[in-house]
Amino acid sequence: MRTQSKLIVATMCAVLGVAGIAGCAPKANESATANEQSQAQTEEATEYTDEQKAIIAGEEGATYDNISLDAYPGKDYLDGLHEMWDSKAEEYVPEIRTLPDGQMVQRTPSELVERARQGMTPYNIYRLNNDNRGCNSCHADLNKVLENLSQTMHPSPNSEILNAEMTVDQCLFCHTYSPGYIPTQYEFGTLMHNVHYGIEYADEFEDEYKGNCYSCHDATNDGLGMMLWDETKFERLRGVTKVENVEGEFSIDQDTIMEQEDMFNMDAWNRLYDRMRSGAEYADTPMPESLFESWPITVDGEVNEPYTAMLPDLVKEAEDAGVVVTKVSKEVCNWNGTGAGSVSNVEITGIPVSWLIEKAGGYKEGVDINGVRVMRADGSSKRAMPLDKVDGNEAFLVYEINGERLTAANGFPCTNWCEGVDPEVNSKQMNEYKVVTDAPDFNDHVYEFEHHDGNPNGWIDAEGNWTNKPNATILDVPEGLIIKNGEPYTFHGYVDAYDERIASVEFSMDFGKTWTTFDLGETDVNKLIWFDFTWTPQEESAYCLQIRATTETGLVSPYTQTVMVNAKDTMPETDETTVIETAALVAPKATVEATKEGE
Repeated sequence: MRTQSKLIVATMCAVLGVAGIAGCAPKANESATANEQSQAQTEEATEYTDEQKAIIAGEEGATYDNISLDAYPGKDYLDGLHEMWDSKAEEYVPEIRTLPDGQMVQRTPSELVERARQGMTPYNIYRLNNDNRGCNSCHADLNKVLENLSQTMHPSPNSEILNAEMTVDQCLFCHTYSPGYIPTQYEFGTLMHNVHYGIEYADEFEDEYKGNCYSCHDATNDGLGMMLWDETKFERLRGVTKVENVEGEFSIDQDTIMEQEDMFNMDAWNRLYDRMRSGAEYADTPMPESLFESWPITVDGEVNEPYTAMLPDLVKEAEDAGVVVTKVSKEVCNWNGTGAGSVSNVEITGIPVSWLIEKAGGYKEGVDINGVRVMRADGSSKRAMPLDKVDGNEAFLVYEINGERLTAANGFPCTNWCEGVDPEVNSKQMNEYKVVTDAPDFNDHVYEFEHHDGNPNGWIDAEGNWTNKPNATILDVPEGLIIKNGEPYTFHGYVDAYDERIASVEFSMDFGKTWTTFDLGETDVNKLIWFDFTWTPQEESAYCLQIRATTETGLVSPYTQTVMVNAKDTMPETDETTVIETAALVAPKATVEATKEGE
């Protein structure tokens, strides 16, 4: 039975095979006929030279000199493709915006080089949809977003005068690992997904802005899964020219100072009295001079002769003794992430804390003294600073900044100022220095964070690694800033490592494959290092600049900032751009286009 079955199947296959061949034959003949007709029509319509005919026939020794492209079958098909690509390129051009401060940005590269090679394929917009992805697609300025958040007093970490470009990296910096500051660690994703898909904004995000998962995320195939688009896009987008060993002029400066009102200030979200100080500043309420005249300062604890004196009397006595110090000095917040602007460089005038302790008869002998606590008058802070800072004349009772009385936000009538460390210990409106034996281990940064004590000199991750030391930051370059091709452009920023000296700064324009190094030489660790890097683009294109720094002990910037600029032969006119008037939340591009068409 099994043998018979095989024979039957074989016979049927043979019959079907013959039928199949017979059935296909007419189609094959039709195809051949069509090809022959097409070829005949082409030959009839086109007069070929003998050389062209030889090339078409593939004869040995034939050359391609002076051959007409029209000699090739399929030229019309390619012409049609090019027309389609051209229309797509015109339809899906990158958006150019004029920001409220007048700067023009193009967040998506123009793909000039790629189009010449690939037929003007608008990959960045048509395929990757970059203009409608990432934080800046909806929020032109994340600093303004923080300022306008409802139901919260979230601070902006940036000094407004510095024009630091707020990015999602700075959000992650705080909302990842922040023991003692944020109750829930690693909750940024939880928070953002519910902000965009939650009760208040889900309809607006999904319906008006056409938002979805890929508005913020990039699905990768490198094993990293769903990443944030803003953290991966620069190496995904086409049209970015990579420059090996980028060349430019480099210089540094440590003496440029900021106005008092331009100093970074995160008081508005801390404690009641911090908010009151900032509130007085925002309301432009002058602080009474009587507060300065009646302010007491106490020096006690493990000293031989504790005392209390009025601030004006201490100032006069210190001036008569010639110990008052006036110098340029920095403040760098320990929450200052890569790319952020939580930094200040100002001229301080103050009394060394070491002189105040000496006036109290000095330290008691035979006592295990390990720090000096700075007590705030409202009782909200009693952080300790290490003895090496006090004894090294790097701690001051400051009563003037830039030769003027302190503003309300900066702690009028006086503030503590400890150099080379983060300013957590720089308590405003302080009224007591207490020499103590219970200061924390200043190397135990987790303890310092969790107990709001000491001065950690930077920020760490859960494994204890520095996350912002050293910090190398480029300022005032919004995403996709448009600059003039062929003309020098100066990138400006700062480098800092709290209590460590910066040894070198490096720049890269090929995503870290090559680095151009500049050695800094001798610098003052207690001053901010401003830098200028002047570079000239050589062709119309987008470029990405990265920066990192290295300290004398070998620490290298743990995070690298990337900024993108677009060099153009012809600068756009404002009326050719989308003018952004409200930077916090901009209209969806679809709405903007509809508005333009209506006009």
